Amino acid sequence: MTTLTIELTPDIYELLRATARQRGKAEHEIAEEFLVERLTSEQPTPSPVALAPDVQALLAQMSESDMIVPPHGTAAEAVRLLESWNAADGVDEDEEGEGTWEDVLRAVDANRAEYRKLFVDRDTQP
Repeated sequence: MTTLTIELTPDIYELLRATARQRGKAEHEIAEEFLVERLTSEQPTPSPVALAPDVQALLAQMSESDMIVPPHGTAAEAVRLLESWNAADGVDEDEEGEGTWEDVLRAVDANRAEYRKLFVDRDTQP
């Protein structure tokens, strides 16, 4: 068992005491039950982004089946597509972004707004 000490405002503590008296339990038992209930119940995860009203309206009109898109093609076709991407990788030398992981890390340090570098063990010059 672990002990937890929390500070409550007087009105919240009074609410906790009244609830404990009403249920015939100690205050710590009511607090523990509340925490167990809140931490173990299934709660929807809040959306990390706010949706625009027109998007919300569109989603409200859609059912779950409208949002499920069945796959097209076969697994073999998917493998061939991935293999073609892999074969084409490195063919176009003019493509921007070519380089090694070391180049990426050096670029991150070179373009930081702060003076402190993240990858001090790497050269700043390629």
